[in-house]
Parts: sequence; C-alpha cells; structure tokens
Amino acid sequence: MLELRLFFVLALMLLIPGWFALALTGIWKRWPGLQSWLLAIGIGISFYPVFFYASRFFLPWLTFGPYKMSALLLGMLVVAMWLLRKDGAWLSRLDLFEWIAVIVFAVTIFTRFWIIRDQPFPAWSDSVHHSILTQLTAVRGQLPYSLEPYFPIPLDQYHLGIYSLSATLQWIAQAPAHTALLWTAQMLNALCGIGVYLVLDRKVGRVGAIAGAVAASLLLSQPALYVNWGRFTQMSSQVILLVGWLLVWEALLSWRSAEGFRRRELIGYTGLAAMSTASIFLLHFRVAAFYLPLIALICLWLLWSSRKDKASIARVVGGIVGVGVMSLLLVGPVLVDALQVYTGSRAIQTSVRAASSVQVGTVNFFEFTFSSFPYLIGGPSWFLWLSTGALLVGVILRKKLVIACLFWVLSLFGLGYAYLLQIPVLNLTNLGAILIMLYLPIGLVIGSLAQEIVAVFRSDRCVAYGVSIFFLGAGMAAAPARATTVEAYRYFVTPADVAAMDWIKANTPPDALFAVNTYFWLSWAPHGTDAGYWIPYFTQRRTTASVMIFSSLADSEHRAEVVTASQQIELLESDPGSLAALAETGVDYIYIGQRGDFASPGLQADILREQEAVEEVYTNEGVSLFRLTPP
Repeated sequence: MLELRLFFVLALMLLIPGWFALALTGIWKRWPGLQSWLLAIGIGISFYPVFFYASRFFLPWLTFGPYKMSALLLGMLVVAMWLLRKDGAWLSRLDLFEWIAVIVFAVTIFTRFWIIRDQPFPAWSDSVHHSILTQLTAVRGQLPYSLEPYFPIPLDQYHLGIYSLSATLQWIAQAPAHTALLWTAQMLNALCGIGVYLVLDRKVGRVGAIAGAVAASLLLSQPALYVNWGRFTQMSSQVILLVGWLLVWEALLSWRSAEGFRRRELIGYTGLAAMSTASIFLLHFRVAAFYLPLIALICLWLLWSSRKDKASIARVVGGIVGVGVMSLLLVGPVLVDALQVYTGSRAIQTSVRAASSVQVGTVNFFEFTFSSFPYLIGGPSWFLWLSTGALLVGVILRKKLVIACLFWVLSLFGLGYAYLLQIPVLNLTNLGAILIMLYLPIGLVIGSLAQEIVAVFRSDRCVAYGVSIFFLGAGMAAAPARATTVEAYRYFVTPADVAAMDWIKANTPPDALFAVNTYFWLSWAPHGTDAGYWIPYFTQRRTTASVMIFSSLADSEHRAEVVTASQQIELLESDPGSLAALAETGVDYIYIGQRGDFASPGLQADILREQEAVEEVYTNEGVSLFRLTPP
C-alpha cells in the first residue's frame, strides 16, 4: 500500500498549489481543457522551492513537518475548491485529442515507475547526497545550510529545491528518505513532456503538442535514462523550464495588451511567471543558464514585433521589468551567496586540477566525442538525423518556434564549448549536461513538423486523428524500452548490504571511518562503487569517499583528505602491503559490498583475509567487513 500512498500524495502535492494559484488569479479560464491541468502541475512544482527558500530566509525559526504541510495543502485545496465550485463541469471537459495526450502521459508515468519496481534504492553516485539531503530537510524541517553532521560541506552553491518536494513527500506519505526521493524524481521524470505539450498546444497546434510530448517522453531514451544516473536535480528544473518560458511569454503578452486583462489576471501572470523562473534556478542553478537564452529571445521578439507602437513597447518593457524584478527578489535569498562561492570556486578548482599528479580519471570533464552523442541525446542516429531534418524544414518554412529552437540549441552548444576560451568563470557546465537535455528542443521541433504535415492537408480532421494516433502508437512501441533500460552496474545497494548496515549501526562506534571501493571518474573526484558509498546515509558513519559534491563545495582540507584516502584505496587493490599507510589516514574498517567495483577488480576479500593487519568481523552473501588491526 505504500506505493499507492506515495502516488496519491504526489499527485495532490503537485496539483493543489497550482490550482490554488490558478483559482486565486483567475487565469485558468484562459487555459482551456488539459492545458489548465498541466499548467497547474507546473506551478505546483514551482511552488515548493520558492516557498521553502523564502521561509528559511525570512522566517529562519520556522520549521515544517507532516502536520504543518498537510494543513497548508488542505487549506489551499479548500480555497481552490470554493473559488472553482461553479466550474467543475468546465474543468473536466476534454476533447478527443486531449484524451490521446492523457494516454501519452499515463503511459509515460507507467514506464517511469515500472523501471524502479525492482530497484528500491536510487542509482549511481549522486543519489547518496540526494538521499542525505532529503533526510536532513525532513529532520530539520527546513532546507539545510550544510551537510553536517554527515560531512563538513557547506551548501551555499548547491541547489536544494528538489528536497522541498521529496521531504514533503517523506513527511506526508511517511516513507524513507530514499524512497521519497526516488518517487519524487520519477514522477518529475514522467512529466518531462508537459512543457513541450503546453508550448506546442498554445503556439502551434494540438496534433503537434501530442507528437512533441511523445518524442520528448517516450521516443527518446532521455530523460528516462536519468533514473540510472541519479540525475534528479537537473531533471526537476528541466520539467518546468518550458512551462516557465511559456508563462513569461504569456505574461509579457498580457502586459502588451493590458486593456484586455483584469488587474488580478495581470498581477497573477506576472507573479506566476516570476515564481516559475525563480524555481528553475532554485531547482538547478545551471539549468537557469539553459533557460536565459529563451527568455532573451522572447523579450527581443516581443519588443521587435511592437516596434511600431511606442505604447506597446513601453508596456512590454514594464512587463519585462516586473517579471525580472520579482524573479530576482524570489531568488535573492540564495543568488548572492551562490555567485560569490561560484566565482571563488573557479580559481580553486583550476589550481586543484593543475596540481593533481595522479591521473586516474578516464573521463575528461569538458570533451565529448561525436560517437557519444546518440547515447547522451537519447536516440539512434537515424532519429537524430530526422530531428535535424525537421529543424531545417522548419527554418526553411520560417516557423517561428523552430527558428527559436535553432537559436536556443546554438546558444546551448556555445555554453558547452565555452571552456575553449579558457576563462574559468565561463565554465558553467559541460557539453554532456546539454546533450542530455536536448529532448526538449527536439520535442518542440518534431511537434512543429507533425503540425505542418496536418496543415498540408488543410487541417483535415481525419488526417489530424491519423497523425495523432500514429505518434501514440510510436510511443506505445517505444514504452517497453523506456520501462526496462536498466544499467545494472550503477545500482549499488542490495538486501545483503542493508543487513550489513544494520550490523554496522549496532556494532561499530559512531565516529568510525570506513574505507570503501572507489572509482576516480576525474582525478580530483572519487566516488564509491558499491553499497559502501551509502554507509553515511544508512549508519551516519563516515567513508573515505565522502559524497559526490565534495569536489566542488568542500574546503581544501576536506578535499585533500578525501583524495588522499581514496588514492590509498586504489593502491590497496594491487598492494595489500599498503594497509599500514591506509591506517595512518584514520581508517578503522574496510567495507566490501556485494556489487564490488564495476571498473576494476576492486578490493578483494580473499586477499585481505590473508593479511595480519586486518580482521574480518562480518561476512554474509558477498558482503565483507574488516577491522584494521595494525601492529
């Protein structure tokens, strides 16, 4: 029953704040049918990061928990239902095309939750600190300022927005932190196409909206693959990226034709656009950089299209200032500190990388070969060529949205290759983070092409239904792959490891330090390879590998400790005689998980058993735990 409770709570969490805002502002009437429901979800997602960051900043003494959040959501629900009490029939009215879209989203949701049915613990390295931060938020009742008491890592330059959602789910559904995190992330992943659908439905056509949603949600393997990587913060921000852009677009249009809007609607549009924009930043700082070219584009286009009417230009400028100022106010509690830490960290990271003498990493952070593009973008080569062809056709036909996508993609690649300028402050992200989010512009382009096919036949209704059903069928055909593509080596925790964690909590001192199997994905950024990496979350003990974000957020002392200890672990794999040096780093125990090391032989229990300097204190189903006993 936990699964049903999680799903039900998640649905209410995402819908209630959005419908509260739409009912309060009255703008829902301008978003008919399915549009209003999807917009409510987008606004609902945006609400939590802004609310939690603002409350922490303005009311630092205020904490939340299951009762306060339940009461808040219940109050919102009562107000929304009262304001909409006469409009129930209108809200439930969907046409056949919209029901096709509902099926698309339902299939997508099914695929995202089916894939985790046998994977109760989130995958890969980032999931450890995501789970810890969810737990910290739930225990403290507000977003944390650091990873203490787990690790001495400040969080001024880390985006915490998703934990406002996962902690709320943990409270209300009474689920473990890692479960609440995984279900929150997968629900957001399932909603990856709502922005594509809304933009296309509002600006292109409903058939295009269905096709675009199918392309972004099911035809491409991204973002479904994110579940294998624990790429949850980037996903959470991207799911509302196009929703925020569309709200800004509609807000500026409402300002330009202000006489057609009531003051309440105008203020509502401005506030919701600002909240969504701020939330994109608070969910993932770097995704905000992906978002800014779209905002710049729509502002310039509206100013250009209004150039013959000075009054319209003035109103558009007023709207830009209004949305911009409100957005900055909402991100103000974190923006200044984040920028200060970011600019300072550029120089620090450069010196750390330059000084590193151990080149054990096999992946360059910035360079990606063309052969990696299909995997990272999420489609076979033929589909990427099809998308490129659709882009060129749209540009030749002068379709404004396709031209906007071209501008956006070029801007994104500019960000990805900015490292070539060798100006550290411009190294906002790498090309990999950009390639894995191209499902958004691809969805827009494919949807625009589909609508153009319908237009060729003069919008014949039979053709429109045929194209929609074709894309629905294509999505259904692709669904099994989305629901079953599991990269098994990325899943570290097994039931045997969970049992070992219980033993550790009962039989080891709280300040014990555990050596764990380690992999250097970069020479300054090690991470664990098996369940040993999860020891801090399960047992509140420390490990030699820290957590993934230590390399960019921790101070130089902690970074040096982690890198040095992890190098000793790498050495121990081939030289058992290095146990004495490992003990000098403060290590008390060595943990070998059931999954071991995916990239190398890793630590070998059989070899360690032969060493006099260690004693095996626990073994079960491939899990071994050794205590160091140096002379």
